[in-house]
Amino acid sequence: MWHPGDAIGFISCSNGLTNNDRSLEMVSSLSRKIKNDFGLETVMSDVLFLDKETQQTEAPASRAGALLSLYSDASVKAIFDLSGGDLANEILPYLDFESIKSNPKPYFGYSDNTVIVNALQGKTGIQNVLYNPKVLVGQEEAFQTQALSDLVTQIDADWTGIFKISGNSASEQSAAVFVGGNLRCFLKLAGTPYWPELENKVLVIESAGGRYEAMCSGLAQLEQLGAFGKINGLLIGQFTQLALDEKTSAFLRVCRNYASRYGFPVWETDFIGHDDYSKPIRIG
Repeated sequence: MWHPGDAIGFISCSNGLTNNDRSLEMVSSLSRKIKNDFGLETVMSDVLFLDKETQQTEAPASRAGALLSLYSDASVKAIFDLSGGDLANEILPYLDFESIKSNPKPYFGYSDNTVIVNALQGKTGIQNVLYNPKVLVGQEEAFQTQALSDLVTQIDADWTGIFKISGNSASEQSAAVFVGGNLRCFLKLAGTPYWPELENKVLVIESAGGRYEAMCSGLAQLEQLGAFGKINGLLIGQFTQLALDEKTSAFLRVCRNYASRYGFPVWETDFIGHDDYSKPIRIG
């Protein structure tokens, strides 16, 4: 994926980072981290932070242009998106997917950037990574350093062991192809030209926010989109708000009901979600 001396591009395709000391220190710490631990340089996008004058996220066309610049930069071997929020889907109409396809490199993003991870993969065939790079300098830094190193070096590793899944036997799924991510954000792609192909893939779902009813509504939308008739399985990560509301078991029963009706297996993992133990997972 990369070698010492290569560069990682930092960008915000969703809501820009705030211009405060905490965000500035996080970016600096992450840059030092990938330099010291992986021997990689950093290329900072000019849309990483909110506009200093307006304190607004940079315009969609500007963010898309900055992303395309990182793809065209030969020194950049991977792109780390450090943002989250609501605005990632704004940039999709401004992307030149043929240019991206001609300069393949993995895009790492999480939460709202589920939109970008899946749209880019679907339009270009480039394998991307569902991952929040900021956890590399979070409370579980050592754990995440190992997780990222494993991703880079263990290309053919068995995902059932990596994510310590529970649920149905998954031995036949060791070479699964994944799609999805944050449930709410993934569904932003529904009905658009950016909706990815689901045939014979394992659908990953997780969410930080969202009450039981909202998450069940998301499952119903997936069914109405025909997703459950296509997928090979459902991998369920953390649903943080459901856990706080003590609704996890009820939600899992709904998931299993869909699975029994459509004949796909369901697995669960604590290593995909919005906490500092969430591991990177390849999309596509």
